[in-house]
Amino acid sequence: MLANVSWNTVDNIIIPVNISESFHWIMILFRIRHICVYVCDSFIGGALNTKNVHRHVQSFATIIPLFLFATDFYGKRADICWDREPAYIDKSMIDPPKYVIVRNIPQQAPQSNDCGMYACAFAEFISHELFDISTNMFNATNHRMRYGALR
Repeated sequence: MLANVSWNTVDNIIIPVNISESFHWIMILFRIRHICVYVCDSFIGGALNTKNVHRHVQSFATIIPLFLFATDFYGKRADICWDREPAYIDKSMIDPPKYVIVRNIPQQAPQSNDCGMYACAFAEFISHELFDISTNMFNATNHRMRYGALR
């Protein structure tokens, strides 16, 4: 996956999101052709955290189509026939996309502050087009050491 390129040249957008009220990081993936926002949260649970995550994601889901419309994104993507793309049929270009909380992904230990490391790891997996982030392929200790070595 590329960084620092125009959105009209890619199909997936990875966005790190800080949930400031919870001192927590999540990663969202906007899949343009699916018109869907996928939310990767390493700390699913707790009414307050869930409420804050949903509020932030809803804000992004509202602003993304407005941004795409305002920047003439849909006119720049000649490779996609918007009126035939299943996710866009019978929808306005400024309707907020649906969002899905991704389940069965690695979760941080209770009382840990590893959310940033998990958000980075989720982004790394997705940038390699590994959309099934199972706990089988994730070792928090190894990722922490790898990211610590990058300093």
